[in-house]
Amino acid sequence: MRCLAVLLLCVLLAACGAARQAIEEQAEVEAEQPASANLNNALAECRNAFPDQIAQAVARTACVIKATELVRPLLPFPDLLDRENALRKSLAEQVQAGTMSLLERNIQIQKLHAQLLEEERSRPPPTPAASGKPPLAVMQWRQSNPEGCGRLGGDSASCY
Repeated sequence: MRCLAVLLLCVLLAACGAARQAIEEQAEVEAEQPASANLNNALAECRNAFPDQIAQAVARTACVIKATELVRPLLPFPDLLDRENALRKSLAEQVQAGTMSLLERNIQIQKLHAQLLEEERSRPPPTPAASGKPPLAVMQWRQSNPEGCGRLGGDSASCY
């Protein structure tokens, strides 16, 4: 009888642990959803507030940089985003001044973004936990500025 009670207690403890782990995983998923939704909303607000990508390039870029700050603390290497945003700011000034075309700017951002992703992959994770599944907002940043952004008409939600 004692063995049965001990066995039942072990089963209950295991079930409790599994339930707690499921609750914690759900909380993590819910915690990252607002960041990605906020990133998408913030970028959409930038596109809507500054629709002229040439005359409003500097203001639009400042807005995009502020929007991407939402994802910065979630990135394993936030310095990569900082480098991208520094180039983004410099290029916006050139576009608005008329010394660079919007298409050239998009190509340069796309190329740098691809280089940064390659650099991120080549670096060892800063912590063992960082090698797990990244938050949705991080995945959105990684998938931003694809090759299509460097082509004529490359202005979609993932091009910023």
